[in-house]
Amino acid sequence: MKKRGLKEPSLPKELFPVKLGKEFLEEAKEQETEVVRRKIEKVYLTKFDGSGMSFWQTVFQNCRFEGCDFHKAFFQDVKFVNCSFCHSSFCDANFKSCIFESCKGRGADFYGSSLYHVQFQDCDMGEAVFDAARFSSVKGQNTDFSKAGFSKCRMSNTVWEQVCFREANFFKTVLKDQDFTKSSIEGIVLSDERGELEGAVVNTFQALGLAKRLGLVIQDSGENF
Repeated sequence: MKKRGLKEPSLPKELFPVKLGKEFLEEAKEQETEVVRRKIEKVYLTKFDGSGMSFWQTVFQNCRFEGCDFHKAFFQDVKFVNCSFCHSSFCDANFKSCIFESCKGRGADFYGSSLYHVQFQDCDMGEAVFDAARFSSVKGQNTDFSKAGFSKCRMSNTVWEQVCFREANFFKTVLKDQDFTKSSIEGIVLSDERGELEGAVVNTFQALGLAKRLGLVIQDSGENF
């Protein structure tokens, strides 16, 4: 399948720096105002309620959001750099033309979220939950998704390069055209029928491992035909 290009975040050359990030975000939430063309740095929030908020053309850098709620939040042309979202919720959130760079999202919940033209670069997303999420034009590079949940997802036009999917859960997710040849998929969780694998692209080593899970016995006949 020919991959379509990814749209980079459209960010202006100059962003308005936010000095008191915590207070700024709390006020934006209280007044229901959109966050636009901002650069937010070194914010540390715990259990912040950011549900339903909208962020446009904004950069978050060196921020920590622990146990925060961004349920149904909207992010467009947003860049996250060296941020932590451990155990925060992004359920049913929408991400369009966004980049996560060197971020930590272990245990974060993206259930039912929509990711369109989104990139994960050098991130730790182990044990994150993406169940029932929609991935369209998404790229993962040098990122750890080990033990993450991807059950009942919809995936199209994705690129996975040096991504760790060890023991990730792909139960009932159609993996047709998903190219895992440059990534690790040891121990991924599938349904008993293994129907998710139909049409997936794997390398020879991965195919041998999957064949064993299917109960196949592989023998080298030692003969050339």
